[in-house]
Amino acid sequence: MFDPRLPLWYQLAEVLRTEVLLGQLEAGGRVPPEVELARRFGVSVVTVRQALGALEEEGLVTRQRGRGTFVTADPMLRRQVRLEGSAETVIAQPLSEEAEVLEQGTVAVPAALAGHFDPGGEVSLFRCVRREHGAPLSVALDWVLPEYGAQIDARLLRRDPMLTILRDVLGVKLGHVRIGVEAQRASQESAQALGLDVLSPVLFFSGVVFDACQRVVDVAWIYYRADRFTFALDLDVSR
Repeated sequence: MFDPRLPLWYQLAEVLRTEVLLGQLEAGGRVPPEVELARRFGVSVVTVRQALGALEEEGLVTRQRGRGTFVTADPMLRRQVRLEGSAETVIAQPLSEEAEVLEQGTVAVPAALAGHFDPGGEVSLFRCVRREHGAPLSVALDWVLPEYGAQIDARLLRRDPMLTILRDVLGVKLGHVRIGVEAQRASQESAQALGLDVLSPVLFFSGVVFDACQRVVDVAWIYYRADRFTFALDLDVSR
């Protein structure tokens, strides 16, 4: 089950993180005891504790002395800098000429996106990697409302970013975009797509796109190679 080349605690943390995000471990619910998890995955209790410690640092679980470990009821709040501007700011980000759509289809709304889409519904998923001279630069996941996703041809994503397609090709009247940028460690999936070692630093970009009626039409998660990208913000301080 586990890759001998990767730390056991990291791989176990990946499995448990997925179970939390998919709702298999319910928000507010108790995580199985460490001994039970160790027996289930065939690892030591020490490995389980390391994995749970990593999830605790991310705010996904809390450990209570004498009671056990519980899935966090609400995500841990982080201080953030709000970036305000037009959709053009996002659309104009540099794109490579080499793009490949790795996945396209309809999936159930992930638990992590339940605050944006109907938790019991479906969304269109697109996973795309962009390269320059054969070297991967970024991998993007877009979850789009099905009525729009069904109209998107993979060939469009090889040429244009999702925002351009929604606005200029499908004619969606966009309202605003909520953007977040943070440093993360590459997961096994993103590391493989970007040609990195697991745990390498990546820049994680999240964008929530609203239409003119304040309905979420697209959620984008983009992982950039930290050694190939930087983000710059131009602020008008004249007022």
